[in-house]
Amino acid sequence: MSSHEPSHVAAGIPLKAHVEELRSRCKAASRFQGGSAYYHEELGIFRAYAEERGLYLVEPPAELSRPPDEEGNEHQVWFLPAEQVFLKATWPGFFGLLVIHRPNEEQKASPIAYLERWQLHNELFGDQVTFLGALKTDTGLRLMIRQPAIAGAPATDEQIQQFFTDSGWKRFVIDGNTAFFDAERRIVVSDTHRGNIILMEDGLLAPIDLRVQFLSDSLLDTVTKLCSSTS
Repeated sequence: MSSHEPSHVAAGIPLKAHVEELRSRCKAASRFQGGSAYYHEELGIFRAYAEERGLYLVEPPAELSRPPDEEGNEHQVWFLPAEQVFLKATWPGFFGLLVIHRPNEEQKASPIAYLERWQLHNELFGDQVTFLGALKTDTGLRLMIRQPAIAGAPATDEQIQQFFTDSGWKRFVIDGNTAFFDAERRIVVSDTHRGNIILMEDGLLAPIDLRVQFLSDSLLDTVTKLCSSTS
């Protein structure tokens, strides 16, 4: 077993299975409370689930002992050339941002929203991200994923726009940022800048690190109106 794979039974559980169970628990909590689960509630649900399923890594992967190859707003990243994959660790206590959120809600994504984002990334764009586990640190919880490397060059802004609109996505602007909405799937994506979408040698585009979010009922009307005002 390589150094970046967890040594417990959770290693073989597909990301989709984790997300489905976590979302089921969020829905149960929401019904009990009479509303949607919020950031801190989802954080608590994830922590309990991680303890129950043995998702906490006993020790950090060996790669974390050396400086990362890249750092972004959401991750530190290590490239594993022998396997042509990236190992990504969220910054302590931070799991990215939501594309859109309710006025009284955290803009920060919960660990559950973070995992759902990557599961949707896999389903929508043919990615093969796997969840390696969670790591407790003195400065906060970190989540670790593994993502195949893709060869190519950054796509142009025009190519990115065409990639989404030709597939039926509707463009809108939220907090000054361009985002896209798939009404049929009720999914929004953002962070669609050139560094996050690769033009491959075969001419196809491959998103590699987008924010992806399934819309709750409370946000669906908001995004529909934003799309109407943008068109």
